[in-house]
Amino acid sequence: MQNISIRAVILATLAVLGIDIFSGMLLTQMFGGPGWGTELSREEIRRAYQVLMQDVRYLALGLLLGTASTVLGGYLAARLARSMPYYNALAFGVLGILISMIGAGDLPTWVKIVGLGLSLPAAVLGGHIAKLRAGKPAS
Repeated sequence: MQNISIRAVILATLAVLGIDIFSGMLLTQMFGGPGWGTELSREEIRRAYQVLMQDVRYLALGLLLGTASTVLGGYLAARLARSMPYYNALAFGVLGILISMIGAGDLPTWVKIVGLGLSLPAAVLGGHIAKLRAGKPAS
């Protein structure tokens, strides 16, 4: 635990959370979902999201964007920590899984399983990229 930079992991998590919120809003808009400032009732918004949760294209693109942001988060955690890139990227991935388990809500089971399965490898890939870009041999 002493090799993990809590500061780096938290900063990377906050950055990715912001990216995920923004990309989620854009994705929802792209697929015709309700946007900010909409005049729809709570029930209408809930029904609109139920429709989106059945659109495989929406879900697949969401998984792709989420995986990409997880790679970025692993990269950020590793770079901000300045040492032990794999440990810090992995810690970011574990925290991301915990947050995802809280916020997965109405997602179909297959999306939850694929998302959880991709989280740690994506985060560690980000740490690996950080290590390569820092000029250190990957070992």
